[in-house]
Amino acid sequence: MNVLIVLAHPEPHSFNAHLAEQARQAWLAQGHQVKVVDLYQEAFDPREGAGHYPSRKQADRFDAMQEQRHHWTIQALPAEIRRHIELLRWADTLVLQFPFWWFGAPAIIKGWMDRVFVYGGIYDSRQRYENGTMRGKRALLTVTAGASAQACAPDGRDGDMRLMLWPIMQALHYIGFRVLEPFLVYGVRGGLVGEALQAQNAVLSQVTQAYRDGLSDLAAWPAVPFNRNEDFGADLALKPGAPVYSPFVRHRDPL
Repeated sequence: MNVLIVLAHPEPHSFNAHLAEQARQAWLAQGHQVKVVDLYQEAFDPREGAGHYPSRKQADRFDAMQEQRHHWTIQALPAEIRRHIELLRWADTLVLQFPFWWFGAPAIIKGWMDRVFVYGGIYDSRQRYENGTMRGKRALLTVTAGASAQACAPDGRDGDMRLMLWPIMQALHYIGFRVLEPFLVYGVRGGLVGEALQAQNAVLSQVTQAYRDGLSDLAAWPAVPFNRNEDFGADLALKPGAPVYSPFVRHRDPL
């Protein structure tokens, strides 16, 4: 199996970096091939814009989708984008490793998706969902939060963390990935000292081992359910009686 780990944390010695390294070691020990992309260490530019496209198809107005497709077609995408696309195509499994900041992923993750999931190369009107270019591949979000598990629960004060990750999981599903249930780590706090730090380290050590154990058998890791194409009508709305898997895609309340 080929595994691509995309790490998004500015601190090289963070717990996120530790989990990424533990995943790398675990998969290497199983005989798999693993590559790691550290977005902060690479100084990846998350801002999509005209400056990335030297051979503009439309000089007077920037159209991201048009320029992505044009530069994909003429093989003139920026070198780092070409490399990341090649890694996506190489990988059987993608891991996105990041902290949960302000109720979502760091901006660099969203920017990576904006720039790397290029129109024409990674998706188009015919290559999406079950027909996406990443079909047959798996994707896993591994995410840390400073708040407790209860605070991040559906009835928690900070809101349902898993639900807030749905847009990223939907994007991965959109380009064809089989999205696995995210691995969520709670209570990862900085600034602790003494017994509090020791107690947290003991908990995180157990979490790390549980993560490694889970990675040993990804085939048994549960997947996030999504509606299939046949669940929608010609108007792209859910058919009556179609299953509902997320509050983001649900039947409308009767008027």
